[in-house]
This record gives sequence, structure tokens and C-alpha cells, in this order.
Amino acid sequence: MASHSRQVLLDLVRWNGRINDLIAAARMIPEGELPAVVLDRASAQAALRKVLAGEAFPGDLTAWTEELHMREDIDIEPGHEDLLTQFLFEMSTPELFEPITHELCSRWLDELRATA
Repeated sequence: MASHSRQVLLDLVRWNGRINDLIAAARMIPEGELPAVVLDRASAQAALRKVLAGEAFPGDLTAWTEELHMREDIDIEPGHEDLLTQFLFEMSTPELFEPITHELCSRWLDELRATA
């Protein structure tokens, strides 16, 4: 069961599938059941590229970042906690910052690449 739960979280972090299905599956996992999965810059960049390519809507990105931001069992890539936490916060609450547009996604993609 733990390996299945871990895979569900990995699929969520890597956005492998329909966002609503991924979130629903992740919410079925009791928190604290398994070692944390790590959100890294590559996963954040891949999510931004999905929106830029038209494979996902800005609202999907908001839902994805909101779910990641709320979960206790998803850690942030060591050494990039501030940047990725800011990314999650801004993308999950566009009403507090700015709407998710192609320009915003491109800026964040550049920012995430610059820290490589």
C-alpha cells in the first residue's frame, strides 16, 4: 500500500494525468503514511510548460499548486525552498498576486531555470 501511495504522490508532483484525478487520488492517502515526496524545480517547470503549451488551463495550475502547498507529505527541493515556496504561494493564490497568464508562466519558467 505504501508503494502505491508513494506512486500516487509522485504522479501528483509530476502531474502525470488529469489534475482532478490526481488530486482526488492524493486526498485518499492518509497524511503521514509514507516518507515525503519532493517537489523539485523540474516538476514546477514541467507544470508551467503544460500551461504554456495549452495542455492545461491556468486554473489547473492553481489547483495543482494549491494541493501541493497544502500537503504535509510533499517536501520542497533542498536549497530551493524559498523559490519553490514562493512559486507555490503565488500560483495557488492568483487573486492575491496576479492572474496566471502566458507571460507570468514564462517569467516563472525563466526564474526556475536561472537557479539551476
